[in-house]
Parts: sequence; C-alpha cells; structure tokens
Amino acid sequence: MTGVQFGELPYLTQECGVFSFVYSPDGKLAAAGFENGKIVVYSTSTWEPLLTFEGHSKSVNSIMFFFDSNQIASGSNDGTVQLWNLQSGTCSHVLSGHGGEVVRVAYSPRGDQVASISDDKTVKVWDMPTGECCQICVGHTAEVLGVIFSPKGRQIASYGSDYTVRLWNIETEEPYHVLRGHKDHITSIAYSPQGDQVASGSRDNTVRLWAVVTGECRHILWGHFDQVCTVMFSPNGHRLASAGDDCRVRLWDVERGVCLRTLRGHVHNVRCAVFSPQGDLIASASNDKTVRLWDVETGVCRQTLTGHSDEVSSVMFSPKGDQVASFGLEKAVRLWNVGAEMSQRISSGLTSTICRLKSSPKGNHIATYSEDNTVRIWDVETGLCRQILRGHSHYVWSVAYSPQGDQIASGGDKTVRLWNAETGACTYTLTGHNGSVSAVAYSCQGDQLASTGDDLTVRLWDVRSGECSHILIGHAKSLEGVMYSPNGNHVLSYGLDSTPRIWDPKTGVCNHTLTGHSGWIGSVAFSPQGDQIVSGGEDTTVRVWDVGAGKCRQILIGHKKRVNSLSYSPKGNQIASGSGDGSVKVWDTESMTCLWTLAGHTEGVTNILYSSRGDMVISASFDKSVRLWDVNSGQCRAVIQEYKHNVTDMAWIEASGINYLVAGCGWGFLGMWQVKSDQDHCQISLHWMPTRAELDVKDATIQDVQGLSQFDKQLLTQRGAVGEPGNRLRETSKKVATMASVVSKLKTLSPTPNEPVKDHASKIGASVEQLMQRAEQSNDLLFQELVMTFVKNIHG
Repeated sequence: MTGVQFGELPYLTQECGVFSFVYSPDGKLAAAGFENGKIVVYSTSTWEPLLTFEGHSKSVNSIMFFFDSNQIASGSNDGTVQLWNLQSGTCSHVLSGHGGEVVRVAYSPRGDQVASISDDKTVKVWDMPTGECCQICVGHTAEVLGVIFSPKGRQIASYGSDYTVRLWNIETEEPYHVLRGHKDHITSIAYSPQGDQVASGSRDNTVRLWAVVTGECRHILWGHFDQVCTVMFSPNGHRLASAGDDCRVRLWDVERGVCLRTLRGHVHNVRCAVFSPQGDLIASASNDKTVRLWDVETGVCRQTLTGHSDEVSSVMFSPKGDQVASFGLEKAVRLWNVGAEMSQRISSGLTSTICRLKSSPKGNHIATYSEDNTVRIWDVETGLCRQILRGHSHYVWSVAYSPQGDQIASGGDKTVRLWNAETGACTYTLTGHNGSVSAVAYSCQGDQLASTGDDLTVRLWDVRSGECSHILIGHAKSLEGVMYSPNGNHVLSYGLDSTPRIWDPKTGVCNHTLTGHSGWIGSVAFSPQGDQIVSGGEDTTVRVWDVGAGKCRQILIGHKKRVNSLSYSPKGNQIASGSGDGSVKVWDTESMTCLWTLAGHTEGVTNILYSSRGDMVISASFDKSVRLWDVNSGQCRAVIQEYKHNVTDMAWIEASGINYLVAGCGWGFLGMWQVKSDQDHCQISLHWMPTRAELDVKDATIQDVQGLSQFDKQLLTQRGAVGEPGNRLRETSKKVATMASVVSKLKTLSPTPNEPVKDHASKIGASVEQLMQRAEQSNDLLFQELVMTFVKNIHG
C-alpha cells in the first residue's frame, strides 16, 4: 500500500466518469455530475450522498450552485439545462431550446438568471423564477466553449472556437465588445474581481488582458511555449495565474503585465490552475496524475498530492480554502484536507512550511521562519523550541542574526522587526517598504541593516536608532536578496531584473550594475576575500565578477537548466553551483574550469553549501534528498532520504567540536544530523527531528485493528490496505451474550419432582462446563475474566 498523506480523504467513486464537480457557496455541500446523467449531492462533513438526481439522459458537463446553496443548475449533452431544488429534491425547470450539447452553465451573481452555452454557437440567458429564455445572444461564428457573468452580473463574457471573446450587455442582447487579437482557439477567460478587466488564454500560447470599458488589449503576456489552458485572477485582482501544455504555471503582475514567477514541477500538460480563497496558494492539476499546491509569494511547491491513476483535468478549493477536490479521467473525485497537515504540526511547534533557516554565530541556536508569521528559535543540543517571535501580520521571508548574535532581524509584511535574541522582545519595527520584505542582512560590524523586497528598493537602516539612512533605487523588478561583502564595504542586491547591483553602504550610491545575464537571478555570493562575486540564474550560466571594476571575469557554461544556488568554498578556491538540471558542478576559481560534475539527484538542485573545512559540498534537491559529496574525489559520501518534501534550506554548524547539518523542508520537517567523517567513512545519524508530516503506511494491513473509524477504514481500503478491522468490544459483547444465554438456561433448570439432587447438579455442571470450554477456546482476555468470575460465584 502506498503512503497516505495527512489530510487525504476517502475519494468519491461512481461506476462511470466524473464530468463536473462543484462546492456550494457555503461549503456545506458539493455536487458531482456524471457520464450517466446522474447528479449526486454530498454533505462535505461526512461525504455521504444526500440526494441523487436522475433527470438528464446524457453526461452532465457543468454544475453550478445558486448563491444561497439551495438550488443547482446543470447542463448536459442531452441539450437541456435543468434547475434542481435541494429542499424538495425535485427538478423545478427543464430549460430546452439549445440546438446542441450544453457545454457550460453559469449563475448570475444577482441570483435571477442562468446563462448557458452550446455547440449551436449561441449563448442563452434564462429567467430563474419562470424558467423562460429571456435572451439569446447570437454572434459567435463557431462553437462557444465558455461563459461567465461579470462580478456584478451586468455583463456576460463568452468565448469560443472563432478566436474571439464577446462581452454582452444583459439588457440589450447586443455584444458590448468583440475582443479580437488571438490567432487560435480561446481556451479560458476570467473577469477580474473588480470587473474592469477580462483575461483570455489561447492555443496561440498567449494570455491577453482586456479593458472592459474600451475593449482594448492592455497587455499581451508572452512566456508560454505551448497552448494556454486556463487563466484565473487572484482574489484581490493584482495577479493572474495561467497554465498550459508547456507543463508550467505562470504568475503575472496584472498592472505591469510582467511574469513574476514560473512554477515548474509538473512533467505533463497542466489542465487547470486556481487560487485559494485567501490568495496565498495556487492548486494546479496535470496530466501527470498529480495536483500541486504552490506558494504564491515564493513559487515553491508546498505539496504534491498523489493518488490519481489517470490524467487530472480539474481542481478547486472549497469556499473556506480548507479542502481541495480534483478529478479527471478516472471514475473518482479525490479530496484533500489542506488544513489537516497544519494540525499535525502544532504539537511540535511547527505550524507551517519552513521557508528558510539561519544558525546563530555561536552555532548554539537555529532560527526558522515561515508562512505562519512567526520566527522560532531552536536549541541545537536538545531540538526544543526556546522562543516564538510573534508580531508580523503576514509571512516572514527572511531572518538574519547580528554578527554578535545578540539581535535578530526578520522581514516580511512590509516591515522589518529587530528582536532581542535573549529575551525575544521586539526592540524596533522598521516601516517604509511598500511591498513584502524578501531579504534582510547585517553589515559585518552589526551597526547597519539592509532590507529589500517587492517595492524594488533597498533600504539601509541604522540598527541603534532604527532610522532609515538610505533608500537605494534602480532595480526594475522585484528583488530576491541582499547581502554585505565580508569587509562591509559593499552591498549587493539582486532579483528578477537580471542585473545585480553593487552599492556603497555609506553613501547609498550604486557603484556598479552587473549586466550580462538574460533572465532573473537565482543566487549570488561574495568570495571569502570579498574581491569577487558569483551569480547565476534563469539563463543557465554562472558568471564571476570583479567587485572593484564591476566587470565579468568569466562565464562558466555547463548547466542545462537554471542555476538555483551558488556557494564559495571557505578558502575561496572553489565555486559550487546547483542547477534545475539535477547536477552540482564544482569549479576551480583560478583556472575557471569545472573540476567535477556531481550527478545523483533525480530532480533539480535547490540549495548547496560547503562544510566548514571545505572538504564536502552538501546539496538538496526537489527529489527530497540531501547528498554529501567529497570535493577531492567527486564521490557521493552519504545520502539523507528521510524528508517527504523539498528541502528548502540548510546550514552547517559546529557545536562543542561536533559537526551538524540542519535542514528544513516544506510542511514541517526540521532535522538536525550529526556528521562524522574521516578519509574512509562518512557516518550520518539523526540528532533530532521534531515532527513528521506524512504517515508512511507502505505494506500495511488493517486486520484486527481496534478503534478504526469507518471513515479511515474507507480511506485505507481505497489505498490498498487489506484485512478487516477488529472490534474488541463488539466481539466480546457477542460472547457475553452467549454467557448470558447460559446463565438464563441455568435459571430454568429447576429440579423436577422426585429428581435426584445429583442428577440436577449434573445438568448444571454440564452447562457450566460448556461455558468454560467457550472461554478456553477464546483469545479474548476480557471474556475469559468474566467467565472465571461467574464460575467462582457459582461454586461459592
């Protein structure tokens, strides 16, 4: 049996294919439409069927709940739209009139109308109370593929195979605008939450943003290299997600029309991508049989939901965002409790995905920071959480220790907070950034702090006063990181605009803009001597720069995919680079040649670092493993495979003469490993790990398991468990009932007239003997104890 993830629920099965699925607005119900024309309504608390509607004669392609969750509209291949009353359990209206299969239905937000589309090239609008067709929108010259109402219900947008999007006026039946520009079939459209924009995706590999009032195309979003299958606005309308056959999900800035993130991980076409109601997650469904949950801010895959046996075509969040439902070609809807893993982590102190970690200068503490808005301080020796620093109102994206270790800086929700490392008290809240703070860094003297983020600026702060001394402006896109040179004379910033910048921290002047990369920068590092900078990113190259001149000294070519992580060796004689191609390369800084290509990871490398002595390179990967490599031989000396999710950050710590590797990954794993190595051997042992986020049930059986709920039994059985759970109390009760029947029989064994006493005693003895034989043959200790007590009382 495969492993069961925390939060996985039993799936919903039928004897035929699932064609549609939707949650009710209040989240208490869900409905599924099936290939055989049936509609089943479920309670989301138990996932038991409540109602089954059997009015359609062909497959149900689309289902929508009325806003009060009391009515359902369904569209079918039988050419009808049917309205179902959930209170009476009956069909209130059958809406006929389409000349072909009904592909989609949509409810008006005002609650008075239903729109439907068909392959007859029309859009029909129906009056809810009467069931009459009140409008027929004609204009598409080919099959209509989709229809949606505007947020206020005053417009309808439709799209189809004629390469156009049409905006219809509800009152006049006339097209308000015909949006032309796509060069192939349109596959998806979405209104912005404000209703002022429409996004469209097409087989021509582009996404277009249209102004509703003028009908003009505001932006053409290029980036996908195959057809776009889905588009969706974030709940606040600031971002747009698109996905398609290039196996990518792309996240766009709506105002600027630029790509903020490319979410890579799926290995086949992505059919659907949706935002969570809170806007912090994106769920994507793919033909690779998986659903992935992505962090919107970081682009990190927080979880991969496995279990589908065939292509997944649709995914959705419940209205509260606590569940995910997905379905595709298999005859099932799979359900996932997104909040369940969170509860599993609370007991250990980890309540969300670990983003990054930092070790204190003395190596006695570790600070982790995460999407639960907190910073947690851990004791290296014991693994216990010493402090929880609370104050941020949103995700914490960066943490830094001061060089002296007496202060901690954290950045996240447009603020930077300075904390007393001993007491955990917040000494300053530094405000001024207009976007999330993505990185913070102390100067080597500890008197200055640099911060940067989504507002494209770098801010330099006086640590003693909490005042901002300089605002560094020049970057054109969001920034990912900032750091000081080892001597503190330079500040280096980098991000999505492909140009790292070197600043003077005293004057705030930009000394050099490092141009040459052709994509976003994924990682940078100063050499230990501070005279060189190494950078790498989307263009697959590693570039070495002279800090004083701001010139590129060397371009290191060899990786086949983006460079995610870079590190100098402690002596500065080597550079290690980790790439999305799964390889780690070790370069000689004198000859600028590749010494080793370290191959072993099966997916992209996310993070690398050197051991303190520089004799090993440690790499983490999307394949959920950590590898320790010998830099002299290029051999892999050890592999850690205890993690169930991507390792997001690592640190090498020396404490009391012992070497430790600490690594944190998504969904609550934090592990401290003791590393013992000599020339011949490398031994890794787990020092501590506070929690596990996934239950491993490989090759499990549930035979005679006690106390297993019917709900969990259904899940485990669906995932391949064998055997029948036991119920000790039930079995014992049956045996006690047998004993009671014997006792009852004993009571009826009154002596007959003239019956000898010895004969009457013999009959009683036979019944007691029968009862004792049953007890001896039973393995139930409780039953045996009850029988022995009874026999003692008889003899007494």
